Amino acid sequence: MYTIQNSELCVTVSPVGAELQSVRDVRSATEYLWQGDSRWWSGRSPILFPIVGGLWNGTCRLGDTTMQLAKHGFVRRRPWRMVEHEAQRVRFELVGTVGDYAVFPFAFSLSVTYTLEGRKVLADFEVRNLGGSELFFQLGGHPALNLPGWCEEEPVDGYLKLEGSAESVLRVGEQGCWLPERHAVPREADGLVPLGVDTFAHEALIFDQGQVTAATLLDKQRRPVARVESTAPVWLFWSPQGLHTPFVCCEPWYGLCDAVGFEGTVPQRPYMQCAPAGGSWQGGFSIEVLGC
Repeated sequence: MYTIQNSELCVTVSPVGAELQSVRDVRSATEYLWQGDSRWWSGRSPILFPIVGGLWNGTCRLGDTTMQLAKHGFVRRRPWRMVEHEAQRVRFELVGTVGDYAVFPFAFSLSVTYTLEGRKVLADFEVRNLGGSELFFQLGGHPALNLPGWCEEEPVDGYLKLEGSAESVLRVGEQGCWLPERHAVPREADGLVPLGVDTFAHEALIFDQGQVTAATLLDKQRRPVARVESTAPVWLFWSPQGLHTPFVCCEPWYGLCDAVGFEGTVPQRPYMQCAPAGGSWQGGFSIEVLGC
């Protein structure tokens, strides 16, 4: 484990998946990141690459090549190499191997740098194309935030305040892929999205088309807890379907899972990202701790 700290926050990262393990307030010792209780979900903040979500029938096509790729890709369970570690900054890197070519035929390196700025954790991604042709990929964050004062007997455990122009959501259909129909955002009269089992009756709230730019988690008294911000064109808000859980995932995605029945090629998948031959791509997200 690697730790970075300033006067406000103490953050721990695992080299397995370069995954955040803890975001803790130094003064109050309050933990803001879900701690991976397998009763609900064992993850904490996995990095999704080279796809986000799932493929229709688990299959993608590139030219005449057909590949099978698991949901959310393969880097979240890989050991990453720590390449830089300072008091308030740590950087990890993963370089693709020849063995990856069976499911992802591109030469690449992927890095994430976690940096502390006051009460904010920055997660900056860089994808480098080490090959001689365009590199197509998707990348996503999946941070899970604790719901303060969670109580199994209460139907609502907090709220989301969305920034941007959120007007509609997509729903999940067969195989975890999305359906084309759009639905109203499940807001209350004050514009906030309540968090409870019913909110995730269709697995996730999916906002595409750049509708969301940031999301603030509020507690049951509508007090701000934490804010996630990103330039990602797609956001998912998720909690395990049918379970009353003590956390919510705020997921900025540079990509989207397949639509139900999709049979196109890799470049035709929704919100594909591209790094030119010999070039690179940058993206990321931040988590700002607002509670005390």
